[in-house]
Amino acid sequence: MAVRAPRTPRLAGVALVACLVACAASSCGGEGRPPATEPSSFAAPAADVPELEIRSSGVDRFTVCPPPGDLGQHWIPPAPPWTPTPAADAGSPPPVDQDFIARTADRTPTELAIEATYRDFRSCYRRALVRHPTQDGRVAIVLRVGPSGRVAKVESYGACELAPEAIACMYQVAERLRFPPPPEGSDTVTIPATFTSRDGVRRTVPTANDAYTAAAYVSLEAARPALHACEESARREGRPVRSTGTFTMDIAADGRVTKAHVDPWTGDQTLLLCAARALEALRFDAPEGGKGTVIARLNFNPSQGGR
Repeated sequence: MAVRAPRTPRLAGVALVACLVACAASSCGGEGRPPATEPSSFAAPAADVPELEIRSSGVDRFTVCPPPGDLGQHWIPPAPPWTPTPAADAGSPPPVDQDFIARTADRTPTELAIEATYRDFRSCYRRALVRHPTQDGRVAIVLRVGPSGRVAKVESYGACELAPEAIACMYQVAERLRFPPPPEGSDTVTIPATFTSRDGVRRTVPTANDAYTAAAYVSLEAARPALHACEESARREGRPVRSTGTFTMDIAADGRVTKAHVDPWTGDQTLLLCAARALEALRFDAPEGGKGTVIARLNFNPSQGGR
């Protein structure tokens, strides 16, 4: 990864990047284009992914939600496997409420979780509207349930546009839930939550790159564990943990990242080098035409109240 000295972004530079992205997403120039039947006529797909905030608390989010694309419910990336540890289910197990188990025998853990959190999640969203009145977005709150039915760990996936305060509040709500002891000894329960303002769902004009960009969001989220490892390493070594960088990744025909270049950037260079290695290990959708570009923006530990 090449890292240049920090510099103040200029409007002309931003316009140039926007032009390059637009040209990658559509045919630039009119005359002299090869016929549509020739392989060289394919415009290399370019995904421009807005900022992904990485926080030490684990409350990560994209500042802007992905375009519609073809994701559907697949905006929730697969949660990685989880195995409970003795410490994860610490404390004496609560008494088993046989009456509760009998009443909920025909309900799935997901149904129970959605019903138990609906009002409180909505309250979290409304309280955050005081400071962030324009927030519309979504998040999947993932509960890791231990042998006793306690929630041993809460995670979030696919979070976008919602205020960090709202997501953190949902964590606190989810941590209090209790379930019947899982038959297999542990369980993972996912609560998808989408919030819209009174104006309803925003309508957007689809573009040719929507599907590729939407899929890039999901692929990029797979780097979160490695990015957190980079942040934790910087913290242990006493280095700055607030850093930002715009990473431009070249994507090969099989979806592999062949190069990750960062510019502009601010903060700790070693942290961003570690982040570049994490991004280079990703696998994106195979781009049509044999090559593509993904632009990703990372913001480690943004300042309190920053958008």
